[in-house]
Amino acid sequence: MELLACIHQQLGKLTSPTLKELGTSLKRIPNLYELVQPFITDPDQFSYGRNVIFLNEQLEVIIINLPPHIETAIHDHGKSIGCAMVIEGKLLNSTYRNNENQTERAAAYFVQKGDCLFAPQGLIHKMSNLQDERMISLHVYSPPLLNMSSYQEQAASDILPDLV
Repeated sequence: MELLACIHQQLGKLTSPTLKELGTSLKRIPNLYELVQPFITDPDQFSYGRNVIFLNEQLEVIIINLPPHIETAIHDHGKSIGCAMVIEGKLLNSTYRNNENQTERAAAYFVQKGDCLFAPQGLIHKMSNLQDERMISLHVYSPPLLNMSSYQEQAASDILPDLV
């Protein structure tokens, strides 16, 4: 079965899904490594490849190709929730919080091949590929992405007082 048919079968009937339902549905798609290969795109508009492969009123499905030593901008997903499964490679997910109108890193953890990253509404994060090989991930968002925001991390030099 091809990828789009699997997505429609596993995700197409979901209305207002939970994070758990998104993750369970992604994990039920067989042979993901082989199925995503034709949909992987090289970087174009961004420093990474981004290909929207399915979109309806409830869901948006995207394949991300994060080349070696590249990261996304710090961003949120607007009013959407999301789940991403690493198909190839390993990614570092860094989460952030706003503290008095400043964005600062709160935590970071690795997501391995076959594991999922869950993005509840309001999560601010960035994904980084620290490896020498590309990282491929399959993302599903509900509702489709709209009104995303990007953020600038507070630099350490902006936080520390001048010690001169």
